[in-house]
Amino acid sequence: MATYIIKRLLAALPTIVGVFAAVFFVIRMIPGDPALSMLGAGATDSQIAVYRQKYGLDEPLPVQFAIAFKGFATGDLGESISLRKPTAEAIMERLPNTVELSLLGIAIGAALAIILGVAAAVNRGSWIDMLLTSISTLGMSLPTFYIGLWVLMIFAMNLKIIPVLSNASDVPHWKSLLGPLVTMVIGETSMLARTTRSSMLEIFDEDFIRTARAKGLGERAILFKHALGNALIPIVTVTGYNLATAFGGAIVLESVFTRNGVGKLLIDAINARDYPLVQGAAIVIAVIMIFINILTDVIYGFIDPRIRVAGDDRN
Repeated sequence: MATYIIKRLLAALPTIVGVFAAVFFVIRMIPGDPALSMLGAGATDSQIAVYRQKYGLDEPLPVQFAIAFKGFATGDLGESISLRKPTAEAIMERLPNTVELSLLGIAIGAALAIILGVAAAVNRGSWIDMLLTSISTLGMSLPTFYIGLWVLMIFAMNLKIIPVLSNASDVPHWKSLLGPLVTMVIGETSMLARTTRSSMLEIFDEDFIRTARAKGLGERAILFKHALGNALIPIVTVTGYNLATAFGGAIVLESVFTRNGVGKLLIDAINARDYPLVQGAAIVIAVIMIFINILTDVIYGFIDPRIRVAGDDRN
C-alpha cells in the first residue's frame, strides 16, 4: 500500500505542473492590464513602466514563465500584486474557511444522504422511495449557484435567518457559515442519496442476503452489518468525488455568499489580474483535489481487503 501511495503521488506531479502551466497562460489571455487595474486609468506611462518592472511584467512571456516556474518548484509562490503580501500567506489566511465549509458540508451531506438512501432502498417502490428519489433528482439537476441564490432569497431576504453578506464584520462566524453550508448540503446530498439507494438495492439482491434471512437474522443486523458494509465502495467513491469538487465549488459558493475563502480570493485575484495569486490559489485547489482522490483510493483498501490485496499484487 505504501508503494502504491508513493506511485500515485509521483504520478500526480505532471498533473500539478500541467495545471500550473495552463493557469499561467490562460490568465494572461484575459483582456486587461494588471498595471492599469491596480494603478487606475489616471496612471502615467512612467508609473506603469515602474510597476511593470517591479513585478516582472515587462519581461517576455517565456521569461515570465521560467521565473514563475522556478519559484513554484522551490515553494515560492511569489508576491500578490493586489494584496502586497506573499501569495502563500494570503492563501493560508483564507484556506481554513474553505476547508471548514467543505468538510462540514460533506460530513453533514454524507450522513443525511446515507440515511435517506437507505430509507428509500428499504421502502423500495413506496411513496417514501418515490418522494426521496424525486427530491434527489431535482437537487442533482440544479446548479450550485442557482441553489445558492434560492437559499439567499428564502433564508436571507425573507426569513432573515442568514446574512446577505457573510463577510460583514458584525456577522458571527457560525452565522456566516449557514448559507453556503445549506447550499452545499443540498447539492451534495442529492447525488449520494441516489448512489446509496442504488448500491443498497443491488446488495439486497445478492445471495448472501437471502442466506442471512434464511438463517433467521434480524433485518437490522442484515441492513447494517451485511448490506450497508458491502455497499460502501460506491458510496465512498461519490463522497470522495463530492469532497474534491467541494473545493472547486467553493469558488462559486464563496462568491455567491461573499465568504472569505480561497474560492473568493481566486475570483478577486482574477478580477485584479493578480497573476501570482491566481496561480497560487489554483495550484492549492488542484493539489487538494488530487490528494483527496488518492486518499479515496487508499480508503478503498481498508473497506474491501480484496482491493488492497490486488493493489499489493500489482506493486
